[in-house]
Amino acid sequence: MSENHDLFASLRAESKIAGVPTTAESSAAYFLAKLSSECDPSDVEHDISHKVPGVAVIDTRSAESYQEAHIPGALNLPHRDLSADHVADLDRDVTYVTYGFGPDCNAGTKGAAKLAVLGFRVKEMIGGFEYWKRDGFPVESGNSNAS
Repeated sequence: MSENHDLFASLRAESKIAGVPTTAESSAAYFLAKLSSECDPSDVEHDISHKVPGVAVIDTRSAESYQEAHIPGALNLPHRDLSADHVADLDRDVTYVTYGFGPDCNAGTKGAAKLAVLGFRVKEMIGGFEYWKRDGFPVESGNSNAS
């Protein structure tokens, strides 16, 4: 009970920032864990444009949305269809980056979760396709290059 009391006292402290204590170690652990699961459009564009090996992008939106526009070179694996059979041919030594429509869409999160459960290394691109376009990065259209 006293631990909860201390937490509530911290939340009522004068400083809303310093009132809840942190340590350098807990901050480092939190932010490194966050970066191990997320990347942003600039990170993805960098790795694509520099042809960094061992990274692949997966569009987890519908085939129709993918056809309309997607990140160049992205595979289309709609999160609703992801299963062990659908990913049997994917390279397990690659880090996959998933994305959905935007911050108000969790298709990228659902796709990343399914891929992780299936044993793949995966990160989610924060902001999704909306932020990719907003940042002015190139898009392409056309049929899905994966089924």
